[in-house]
Amino acid sequence: MNARSQKRTAPKSAYQTALIVASWCALAGVFVSCIAWLWPPRWTSLLALQRLDAYKQLTGYILVGLLSFDLSLALIKRRLLSGTSLRALQIAHRVLGLMMLAMLVLHAGFGHAGFLHATFAVTMLVVVAGALLNLLPSHRLGSWGQWTTALHIGAGCLLAALALMHLYFVYAYAS
Repeated sequence: MNARSQKRTAPKSAYQTALIVASWCALAGVFVSCIAWLWPPRWTSLLALQRLDAYKQLTGYILVGLLSFDLSLALIKRRLLSGTSLRALQIAHRVLGLMMLAMLVLHAGFGHAGFLHATFAVTMLVVVAGALLNLLPSHRLGSWGQWTTALHIGAGCLLAALALMHLYFVYAYAS
């Protein structure tokens, strides 16, 4: 027997497993969203809902609320001292990211044009960068881990700016 076969890896904790599952779900969601973006499905019930102003407003405000809370987690994280609280915050951050991805599809569907193309692309960038940080070991990322983190945070802030800009456009040019 060689040393490799005798060397055993420690079992993953529930926290690590949850992060990995959320990251793979995020990557699968991005993959499905990108395929649907290129070849948009025609879901008549969703299209009918998206024509209703109340539906657009409700899903839009839910998206802005989720994004605002998700960005505020960075501020909350600085105040937490307990490792358990930080882990719960990380799981909440991943779940909120997945919910925003689903809400973007419910809000805008797959008929992206112009401004929504940029928003969609930035959203996919944020999700992929966050998932890569969890899935690739830090020793493999090296200094790219810092760049990926910066990309994730910077694109998240850009996404918040795009959401505010969208709100401005909707209310400034609504008839």
